[in-house]
Amino acid sequence: MFFFVFLTACLAAYYGVDVSQPTDAGSIQCLRDNGFNGFFICRSWCSPGYFDDNAPYTLGQAQSVGFTGDNSEVYFYPCLSCGNPEGQVADFWQQVYNNRMNFKRVWFDIEGDWYNDVGSNRDFFERMMNEANAEQIVNGVYASAYYWGNIFGDYTWGGASYTPLWYPHYDNWDSFGDFGGFGGWSWPTMKQYRGDVSICSAGVDYNYRETIG
Repeated sequence: MFFFVFLTACLAAYYGVDVSQPTDAGSIQCLRDNGFNGFFICRSWCSPGYFDDNAPYTLGQAQSVGFTGDNSEVYFYPCLSCGNPEGQVADFWQQVYNNRMNFKRVWFDIEGDWYNDVGSNRDFFERMMNEANAEQIVNGVYASAYYWGNIFGDYTWGGASYTPLWYPHYDNWDSFGDFGGFGGWSWPTMKQYRGDVSICSAGVDYNYRETIG
């Protein structure tokens, strides 16, 4: 019995994609048929600092072919030059309400060009995450060790103890065996293991996770 339970746990895996462009039900059904049926993620906030108007459509298309509010998620790419992280999160959340979007989690995307000062970057990040928690938004963080170090320096974030991590490493390996820990995270929730794939008439990234939650 112990061996069976252990083997089952080891074999647990869920596969899904994330998209940044409008994606229709036909493409999403094709992705499901190709094994990416564990979860679905779409962009909801764009780096110039505005709500992605395609998000309600894409999320609705995904949920029309079998995804639900429990395995649908979105990601939020903050605008540094816009400032006011609290306002960005609040505006985003109002749009979610206005569009009656149903999803499990918002992933805050930490990558790209931030300020040159790590102190300012940490302040922006903490204010953004504090606002998300104040709004009672179920959230997570998308970041790599490389970008985390470049943006925040040697920084251990207290929220890592209760916030899931989604990390990118394009090694085409659907495993967490490459994860080394950073920022306060000792173990991830999800891995983006292949990027910029054209499949099913859509542009996607491939993702792997061991649990849905």
